[in-house]
Amino acid sequence: MGKFILLTPFIFTVFILFMNYRRKKSRQDGVPISLASFIYPGLVVFAVSSLFFGLVAMISHPVISFFSSPKYEAKVVDYDLMESDTDEAKRAIVEFKDHKNQLIKKPLNYGSSHPVEIGEIITIGYEDGDQSVTNLSFGTQKLIVFIVSLFLFVLGLAMAWIILYSLGQDYSIIFRIGIGFVMYLVFPAAMLFFIGVMSWVIWEYFQGRRNDMPIWALGICSLFVTILIPAFFGYLKMLFTREKTVKKNSRFSAFKNRIRK
Repeated sequence: MGKFILLTPFIFTVFILFMNYRRKKSRQDGVPISLASFIYPGLVVFAVSSLFFGLVAMISHPVISFFSSPKYEAKVVDYDLMESDTDEAKRAIVEFKDHKNQLIKKPLNYGSSHPVEIGEIITIGYEDGDQSVTNLSFGTQKLIVFIVSLFLFVLGLAMAWIILYSLGQDYSIIFRIGIGFVMYLVFPAAMLFFIGVMSWVIWEYFQGRRNDMPIWALGICSLFVTILIPAFFGYLKMLFTREKTVKKNSRFSAFKNRIRK
């Protein structure tokens, strides 16, 4: 796995630089190309590809275990502090019976500041001789799955742009996907997040669990919630109204073109 994380980005970077060199050489008609101009792009491509293939390697183990490893129902019975980590990073220890009906205790293959609760039943992947087990109950890892999926999507877009650019192909679709992702997901999700957090703070205050909060802080939270709620619905209305307008304009343009013909 370590060789994959090191060699794959290196091979990918060499391929991209070679394709860019060929493209520049064909455009400059014999004018010498400075190899120094490829240093910075090479570092950027290597960094992006290292992150992308590192994430791919990280998720490949649980995916392979999900399809190939024997699965068992296990119960979380204890926690273990991970080595060379902070005291808050805990690794859940599970107890289960294998196919030989032997009771086995093994830690999960990752640690977290918010580990799976003791007593919870989860599905694991385990093969004889493994030092740890793989958590296959992805519902207990919602935050990790969300963060990994988000970074994988963003880095996947960056990798697609790099490949299309080096091959001299049209990469405008990558920008359209990126802009759509930000406009239709990131902005609304961020607004909902702030509305939820500030509403929760206000609720906690009136429930008497945040009596130490100054009144000016409560006023700021109330002001932002009052502004963000109509802004959120206004933003959604703007998005969907804009879609309808674009569709109408495109149809009108097509109709005009037919008349001219």
